[in-house]
Amino acid sequence: MIKKISLILLLALIISVNSVISQETETQTEVATPVEDAFACTMLIDNQTISQPKKKSKEFIIHHRIGTIKSISDLFGVFGPANARLGMNFGITDKIMIGAGTEKFNKMQELMWKVSLLQQKDKGTPVFISYFGNCVVDGRNKIYFGDDYKFVDRLSFFNQIIIARKLSEKLSLQVAPYFLHFNKVDSIYSNEAYGVNLGGRFKIWNEISFLGEFNFTKPSENDAYESYKFGFEKNTGTHAFQLFVTNSNNIIPQKIYMFGQQKLGDESSNLKIGFNITVRF
Repeated sequence: MIKKISLILLLALIISVNSVISQETETQTEVATPVEDAFACTMLIDNQTISQPKKKSKEFIIHHRIGTIKSISDLFGVFGPANARLGMNFGITDKIMIGAGTEKFNKMQELMWKVSLLQQKDKGTPVFISYFGNCVVDGRNKIYFGDDYKFVDRLSFFNQIIIARKLSEKLSLQVAPYFLHFNKVDSIYSNEAYGVNLGGRFKIWNEISFLGEFNFTKPSENDAYESYKFGFEKNTGTHAFQLFVTNSNNIIPQKIYMFGQQKLGDESSNLKIGFNITVRF
């Protein structure tokens, strides 16, 4: 069911883009107006969006993932092992963002950046396009990296192109292919993987929105993994609150898409409750 929904979202985005590109050029003399507020936050749920802080603006983000939902005995995951990340983003210009963060699991230290390459306009430019990347240091004890340890064994990288379109005042969709690499992993894993994330935001009422994501990852010829998440968002001028359900307990993207998913077709439930809080200043 999740796969069918994601394919429908991707098809709707492609059809919308094609319809705009095929329009007559008779309006070329008119001034094109940039489209604003496709997404409320720099994060959709786990995935980046095309949004970013304006020049010299900052945002502080708290990510929290509660343990797996099992039964009332562990209060549906509240008493289980939880993961958290604290991050800070800064707008160098209106089109360039840098950020840094730290994640609890494996003491991951992240340096990230995002560049706006194209902005959707009401005439002539049908989509937003942004590039997102990061470099992450695994802060665990060096014994976890085996023999012949070198500092570069700790490093991993993530690169992604985000293509989005605001279809109406209520609905925005995005598709985001990516490539990730770990310098060193356990022998049961691949060092590299590629995949695609599909997501969307639908405004319900008064800055309250429904959010959804589906992700597909291909780390090797024989394996394929998926993750999905859905929830709600409340946006204000200075804050954004997101409450959702996900089947991943990792937060930094390469950790989510390499280790935090389930095998394609696996019907076992691994859902967790999570929330993000974004503070802008």
